[in-house]
Amino acid sequence: MTKTFIQFITHLLDLRQGAEHKRTIIENVEDDANISSARFWTLVFAIGVASVGLNINSIPVVIGAMLISPLMGPLVSMGLALAIYDWGLMRRSFRNMLVLAGISIFISALYFAISPITNAQSELLARTQPTIFDVLIAIFGGMAGFIGVSRARHNNVIPGVAIATALMPPLCTVGYGIGTWQPQFIYGAFYLFLINSIFICLSALVVASYMKLPKHEYPDEAKKKRVKRILTTITVVIIIPAVYLAYTFVAQNNFNQNVEDYIQHVFKDDGYVLIYENVTYTRTSQSIELAFHTQQFTEAQITNFTDRLADYDLEGTVLNIRQNGFSLTKEEWDTVINQVQNDDEKVRTLEARLESERLSFKNPQRLLEEAVTINKKITNIAIGSLVYGATPNETNALEKEVIFIDTAADQPLKDEEAYAITQWLKARLENENISTHFSPEPVAENTTPRGL
Repeated sequence: MTKTFIQFITHLLDLRQGAEHKRTIIENVEDDANISSARFWTLVFAIGVASVGLNINSIPVVIGAMLISPLMGPLVSMGLALAIYDWGLMRRSFRNMLVLAGISIFISALYFAISPITNAQSELLARTQPTIFDVLIAIFGGMAGFIGVSRARHNNVIPGVAIATALMPPLCTVGYGIGTWQPQFIYGAFYLFLINSIFICLSALVVASYMKLPKHEYPDEAKKKRVKRILTTITVVIIIPAVYLAYTFVAQNNFNQNVEDYIQHVFKDDGYVLIYENVTYTRTSQSIELAFHTQQFTEAQITNFTDRLADYDLEGTVLNIRQNGFSLTKEEWDTVINQVQNDDEKVRTLEARLESERLSFKNPQRLLEEAVTINKKITNIAIGSLVYGATPNETNALEKEVIFIDTAADQPLKDEEAYAITQWLKARLENENISTHFSPEPVAENTTPRGL
């Protein structure tokens, strides 16, 4: 019984069991690396489907595009070439990979350049921030992919791997960055594609080496050694950044987890409504940027929040709290809203945006910028409100908007200019019940300012 169980486990773990003939495996992989007219047009249509899916933020459409994408073949073939010392296959696979990637980026960039929908959806944003999980997916996917091509031609492994490793969406996101002139999408998405490519190739190399496929023979011994050196160097060049990336992603993943715990315990558990979060991590610097719904924090509170970073292993991280929602740009608000999946949270986020727009509408800085375009003498604007006491015959106290307008001491506004500014403010704030105060006082039309 024990012997039978051991034999079963041995049979289960041996990847060579049930595999195609070794020469057939090599032929299958080489065939998948070639570019034919059918594969070219399949790629073109797959890129079109993926671009539309990313544009309309449809996950099923993106998955459909990945199913028909032929991008996996050259990467698996590169891993095989490294394992069997086939320099010719390596060059051909690498060249074909560059061609397919170039076609993908060109077509997607062309699509997004003419698409009427230009704002970044959550599916596009998800392709710009690779994590350690993308590394793991590429490793497992690359191994599963080579196992798939080592079996009978008709199986469901390769389509599943194509979905899991997601080679096409990052390339389409690069095209989006080019087509809409947004470089931040280009770097992040191409980085994700590069990570997937490296680890798929490396995983295929490991499985191919384990299966002991016949190595390519060269009649010239000197050439054989030279090819081995070249391919060994390429392997090392692939492995070194792969190890570094894996280490970096582990560190980044730990940092992101600590930030998540920090925000949850320091802010959310105390009832603060977070509407914007931007976490930046590099090997040399880390920062957290937050904005909240209507909350105003004192300097003492912000200092306390900063001090508590150390409790979550976030020493050296810069905390930046953006006071008031109107400090967010339109693009940042769009990003925030697109990332919210829960309907209740989306409603709260939209309410926060409406509140921020209301606050922004009466923001003194915004009023000053607009007022200066009307009269360049204006140097500053302050806005507030006064509440008057109610008389015995009144039920409610009168509240009036008060606006202070400053000009240079030697350039007071003329009476007509002050009147025009007051009328503009009433129309601009949609409030006839405002009181304007000018410093220095406006002067009559024919009056010469003091000191002149």
